Amino acid sequence: MTDVTDIKQVKVSRITLGLIMSVAITSGVVVWNAASIAGRIDDLEKQVQVIEGNTGTDSTVLAKLDEISQGVLENADGLDDLRSARVDDLSRFTPSHVTSAMAADIEEIKEVVAGLGWIPIEINTLHERADLAEDAIRSKSWGDDYYWDQSELRN
Repeated sequence: MTDVTDIKQVKVSRITLGLIMSVAITSGVVVWNAASIAGRIDDLEKQVQVIEGNTGTDSTVLAKLDEISQGVLENADGLDDLRSARVDDLSRFTPSHVTSAMAADIEEIKEVVAGLGWIPIEINTLHERADLAEDAIRSKSWGDDYYWDQSELRN
């Protein structure tokens, strides 16, 4: 091979030169777009941090809200179970007192009936508490949605 001493003696075909230029331009465009996207991602991260700082909605708060939501749903199920159990208890409790009162004399019957005065009060208290719990749960949008979903399932 002969040594090339003059740059003019180096010959590159136009196709090769075009290929080299297209690769260089494509690489430049890709690098430019990647840098632009990386900058936008960085800006978005900063904006998210500012929003989280202003609203207090970091991941621990959102996790705690989710936990509270699940707890309220479990409590709603528990209230339904408690209401059913209370009705069962009252249905078992009342006939035994009535039966024993029938076997006793009139004075004992009066004492037993007077002693049963707490039952309507207790039932009213249970209804009031259930209404308060339902109102508290329905005051949240997800609670109201839960009650609507339950009423649709019952129909």
